[in-house]
Amino acid sequence: MTTKDSYDYLIVGGGTAGLVVASRLSEDPTVTVLVLEAGADRLSDNRITTPGLALTTWDNPDFDWQFMTTPQHALNGRNVAHPRGKTLGGSTAIHLGLMTYPSKSGIDSWEELGNKGWNFDTLRPYYKKFHTYCPPSKEVQDLLALDYMDEGLQGTSGPIKVSFGDFHGPLQKDWPETFQRLNKKFTADPLTGIGHGGHSNPASIDSKSKTRSHAGSDYYRPEVQNRENLRVLTEALVEKVILEKSDNDLVVAKGVRFTSGGKPQIVHANREVILAAGTFQSPQILELSGVGSRALLEQHGIESVVDNPFVGENLQDHAMATLSFEAADGIPTGDILRDPQIFAAAIEEYKTSKTGFLTAGTYCSAYMPVVDFLDQSGEAKLRELLDEYLPSNGRSAFPAQKQQYEILRKTLQSKDDSSIHYIMAPFQINVHAGAKPTEYLIPSSEGNYMTLCAALNHPFSRGSVHITSADPTAKPRIDPRYLSHPLDNEILARHVQYMEKLVAAEPLASLLKTGGRRIPADKHVEELDAARSLGPQTITSNFHPTGTCAMMSPELGGVVNERLMVHGTSNLRVVDASIIPLEPRGNIQSSVYAIAERAADVIRQEMR
Repeated sequence: MTTKDSYDYLIVGGGTAGLVVASRLSEDPTVTVLVLEAGADRLSDNRITTPGLALTTWDNPDFDWQFMTTPQHALNGRNVAHPRGKTLGGSTAIHLGLMTYPSKSGIDSWEELGNKGWNFDTLRPYYKKFHTYCPPSKEVQDLLALDYMDEGLQGTSGPIKVSFGDFHGPLQKDWPETFQRLNKKFTADPLTGIGHGGHSNPASIDSKSKTRSHAGSDYYRPEVQNRENLRVLTEALVEKVILEKSDNDLVVAKGVRFTSGGKPQIVHANREVILAAGTFQSPQILELSGVGSRALLEQHGIESVVDNPFVGENLQDHAMATLSFEAADGIPTGDILRDPQIFAAAIEEYKTSKTGFLTAGTYCSAYMPVVDFLDQSGEAKLRELLDEYLPSNGRSAFPAQKQQYEILRKTLQSKDDSSIHYIMAPFQINVHAGAKPTEYLIPSSEGNYMTLCAALNHPFSRGSVHITSADPTAKPRIDPRYLSHPLDNEILARHVQYMEKLVAAEPLASLLKTGGRRIPADKHVEELDAARSLGPQTITSNFHPTGTCAMMSPELGGVVNERLMVHGTSNLRVVDASIIPLEPRGNIQSSVYAIAERAADVIRQEMR
């Protein structure tokens, strides 16, 4: 299929959000849609289709943009890697597939920041619309203690398949029981938006084919690929959006300039240009196109078309501290795959029977408030910390900071909300082995380990993403400023302390070696000062960057309005995680799918 000179809708990015919007808009045969994706079409590559081979795509330029942050001051100058999908399906094609859902209060906060209609009740149908839940067998339901699941809330006809898989070891079995014994049993189905406690998470895996289910495989399924009104062009790098000023003071997106096959090309938009390039690259493309801080653009010789200094600001991410514990003899973890023979056998098992380690499918999580802040004295200590650190810390130049922090204060003080997302990773994590995930996730220490990860659900620290050059091939400067707000480490440290209670509680304790090794070596975090030191030592990203094209009013530092239209333009939208004004809890793939589904409806309504 050849590329025409113009299309009704030009979508920049064939990743998670881009393919959702493309699939939904092209359901109308009278509408023409072009998707421009910088990566290649690797839909049939085994490294993508096999759930347990996700790590083989990371730090591989054929699949991954290989982003790296600037040196992080609070992390002793360490850089932090950010794998982002550079292929059809985007990051959903390469990540680990964990499917979690946000809290009701977290999504309601978007409306509190001025976005009418962006609340949990409005978005709930879209969390259901994007997926099809594949219920496990009764045996698996009992094994994983899934009695909190409400099948009536789950999706029944969405493109993305969600399942618990068939491969479950002792760690997965004993995780929920450990929390039950600590009186922290999960309280409600995650899709209610109110559940907290220890539980098992499904993954975006097709229970029938045992393959990864992602935006590329399922929103761009063969039936969609065959639509005559949809064109998806891969290995097409967008350089800028072509913008023109109009008589009504609103800038019009006339088209897109891109490079394909080494040749520069221009394609025109009859109706809209939609940026779906992600939290790092949507603001980059805006700045390259003349939308951003006038001073920054002039510095790089770019004409300012819309002066908005908040493009690329408000970057938030789930910073994650880790502590690995040696497993007891006979308890298998993913570390055994370091043995080439075992790895080869696992590949053969998956290839022949779709069983074994590489099917993945179930992850263990816990949403928790700070346990030490739940009683009367703890509530007083929390108030003391909030009063001490909130008034004078943060990026005060960002207008929405006061409102954001008021919302986060309320979240922290609620016993029904969770400030941490614990994840049990059945393998070792050693950030001192290197900054790249292929270094710190590949087993570097002898023995088999289980890792407890503590990811901040609602960070106070704010960073930024900005261009460093007018060259569209140059990577942007990514500076999350992890732990730059002192409250982040104060909250994190108290959750880190709780790790000691978790590993001492049965039945999890019996799965770990008595007196066994730890990573970092000999690190114990019972004392608060020791717990405070773990964050700077081990923090990496949970790979959930958001917020750099925030959906808020210009007065609050927003880049898009509640219709996701870029302020100052008449037909340029952003649809991806960058529009999220305040980071929700847990993994964000479900929220990106829901945002994209709702955006498609908004666009179609305006089309009529």
